[in-house]
Parts: sequence; structure tokens; C-alpha cells
Amino acid sequence: MRKKIPTRYGLTLIELIVTTAISAAVITSVAFVLIDSQRCSLKVYRRIYGDVVTDAYVARKAFSAVIRKASKDGFLMDDSGNWIEVNYYADDDSAVVDSYARFYESDGNLNLEYGTLEPDETLSVHTICGNVSECVFKTAGRSAQMMLTLDDGSQAITTVSSAFMHNQ
Repeated sequence: MRKKIPTRYGLTLIELIVTTAISAAVITSVAFVLIDSQRCSLKVYRRIYGDVVTDAYVARKAFSAVIRKASKDGFLMDDSGNWIEVNYYADDDSAVVDSYARFYESDGNLNLEYGTLEPDETLSVHTICGNVSECVFKTAGRSAQMMLTLDDGSQAITTVSSAFMHNQ
């Protein structure tokens, strides 16, 4: 008669080490994928909603709004394109062009100055956006262009805006 050997349930030490190593490799791989996904999504978020991007949108919208309401005959521009000044009607009932708006860059900011022509008086100055590293204005006929480079140290963007002077 043969002696029956009792069946043992459980893991040997080698089986436990191999299983732990495989589990650690899988967990580490998943962790790297999650960390990289988070980093990439943060990078995309900054490219879409970062300071330079939102500043570029604001500058483009302000430039377009002011230039579109300007008179086609009354604009001044610096020879080197550092600033542009357009004249416009203060309200719909005005018979003559009586106000001006001037875009210029100063200390890393794009500024918009509003004023009156008669008498020549500055009414207000608004900072449109910051992080400006370069700003150049050009005109062609009744069209005005603004080439704006924004740089906050981590991201740089160059945007070109163009608008057509509509008023007489």
C-alpha cells in the first residue's frame, strides 16, 4: 500500500516573488501612462487658455473694433510703425470726426488711448494686454494691420490682425 502525501495549498516563495515583480511592472507602467497623460493635458490646456493666447484674442478684438469704426481719411502712423492713431465719430449724431484712438506699445503692454480732437485732450488710457515683446503697425489703403508678438517666458505667440476702416 502506498502512503498518501497530503496536498498543500498555497504559494511558494518563488511564485510569490514572480507575481509581485509582474504586478509591480504593470502598476509602474500604468502610473507612467497616467502621469504622462496629465502632463500632456496640462500642456494643451496652457496652449489654449494661457495668458498669451487670451491676450492675443483680446488685442485682436479691440483692434478690430476700433479700426472698423474709424474714419478712412483720419489716421496717423509712426514712420517705424510703433503706433497708429485713428479718428472716429464720438457718436452717431456727430457731423464731424471729433475723437481719436491710439494703439501703442509701452513697457511690455499694448495700450489704447482715447481722446478728443478739438481740443486735443486725452480722455483715458487702457491697457489691452501684457506680455508684449514686439508690436508693429502697418497700413495699406483703408486697411490697418497689427503684428503682435506676445511672450510670457514659457510660451510665445505671434498674431496678425487686420481691419478695414469703414466710416467716411
